Amino acid sequence: MQTAPMQTALRSTRTSESDRARAWTVQALRSVWAHQHDRVHDRIDLIERSLAALAGGCLDADLRREAERAAHMLAGSLGMFGFIGASDAAHKLELELVHPMPDRAPALRALLLGVRAGVQGTVTLCSDVTQARSTLTRARGLSTAYPR
Repeated sequence: MQTAPMQTALRSTRTSESDRARAWTVQALRSVWAHQHDRVHDRIDLIERSLAALAGGCLDADLRREAERAAHMLAGSLGMFGFIGASDAAHKLELELVHPMPDRAPALRALLLGVRAGVQGTVTLCSDVTQARSTLTRARGLSTAYPR
């Protein structure tokens, strides 16, 4: 049977191991983000070009598909890095780009600004993000059960 001091020491060891693992994970995510940063901005720029074409009434099918795919990729990858607001905005863009309407171009540009601004933050662990999203969802009274 373990004594109280031994139990405390074991908990402390587990906590410090957990903290080290967490720090290593955050550092690994930041390293991956550093390599993906330019690709993310290229995708944002592609969507921006498609929205300009949409507003001008000359969005062709190929550019629309590329922009939809870019939004899809952003929604997933930004969520992985903890940029939840940017991920959600990219997901909304993806849905809108299935059948884009020229009169929606200003609203889509606003979403894209949200994506661009949202990637300026710090990489966050998904467990922190999940907890933050859960808290935010409860505060807003929204359901998190939407398809991705």
